[in-house]
Amino acid sequence: MFPVAGIILAGGRSKRMGKDKALLPLPQNERVTFVAHLASLLSAYCSEVILVVRDVDSAAQYALSGVRIVTDQVPDIGPLMAVYSGLSATHASHALITAVDMPFVQPALISFLLSQPLDDALVIPIVRDIPQVLLAIYPRVVLPLVEELLRVGRRDPRSLLAVSHVRYIEEAQLRQVDAQLRSFVNMNTPQEYLSEY
Repeated sequence: MFPVAGIILAGGRSKRMGKDKALLPLPQNERVTFVAHLASLLSAYCSEVILVVRDVDSAAQYALSGVRIVTDQVPDIGPLMAVYSGLSATHASHALITAVDMPFVQPALISFLLSQPLDDALVIPIVRDIPQVLLAIYPRVVLPLVEELLRVGRRDPRSLLAVSHVRYIEEAQLRQVDAQLRSFVNMNTPQEYLSEY
């Protein structure tokens, strides 16, 4: 176990999916929801697991043993607010943050990310030349930077890349532990979900 928090972001409205993505059953195991699977997976590696949800009403939908549920400090601002709310809730120096709609995160990839040097840099995987900010390690020291970005109206965690130290993990390295890059598959629509059956 690493002295790193695991944070699951589940505050979106799932408009394109048409139902709460967090509560969708896993394609390979329909008795387990996305959020329960990710919480169980992270709890094997992280010192604590935090689920960030939109508001008190949405928090009432979840009952996950050993998981602390926190709400966005301001609802409906977007994923940067969720990152801020999750990081603010932990005392760990770093957090592995993942989006709830990425149900195929591989244990080997988690171990690999957590084995990187943990300093004041974000640890950001690159897949198809795109920084994967919703499956990455965030140091808690970035909180003031996130606060400032939110203050000026930014909503996207990628905006943090321009103002913080970043250690990028190239795709070739990622493929050594997750050859198909399954960890980075996210599901936004019913079509994407059904394609996994």
